[in-house]
Amino acid sequence: MPEANITKRALGAALKTLMQTHAFHKISVGDICEQCGMHRKSFYYHFQDKYDLLNWVFYSEFMQLLDTDHQSDLWTYLRKICDYFAENRQFYINAFAIEGQNAFSDTFNETLEAILSAYFRPEIRDDEVREFYCVFLSDALRCAIVRWLRDGKPASAEQFVSLCRRTVDSSTIRNTASQSAGKSVE
Repeated sequence: MPEANITKRALGAALKTLMQTHAFHKISVGDICEQCGMHRKSFYYHFQDKYDLLNWVFYSEFMQLLDTDHQSDLWTYLRKICDYFAENRQFYINAFAIEGQNAFSDTFNETLEAILSAYFRPEIRDDEVREFYCVFLSDALRCAIVRWLRDGKPASAEQFVSLCRRTVDSSTIRNTASQSAGKSVE
């Protein structure tokens, strides 16, 4: 493994450790460097700021998780996402609490929208409709995931995804039935 990756992983591990007990906004670059025994110069060689490091942790761990299995089933992807978030619950509770310009929610939504768009491309050919559907569903899933993560006694990832799937499937079935009967869905 190249030394740059070792350094990035050490900084990422330090951030994840600190976020188990501290809110993200209370963690400084100095805290991260102290946690892993590195100099600030090393941090800034690899990352612009702690938000950049947070996004790197997400992309390097999360996207690697999705890339390891080339399944095209949306619900398998969502299950993997939820398993990963459950394993890193406190880290992502704190990450989703970030608000403002560098909100982690925005990064997560962009990623989820891309996954949804690829999944729905064959079924929803109209780009504008697909984009709206993916943004809408991404927002709904993010809100549900955050609520699930914060729940004191959360359902398992499998149960949670099953509920999400049943909800989406039942709304799709009702929508299709209404359109077949000639009713407007407004």
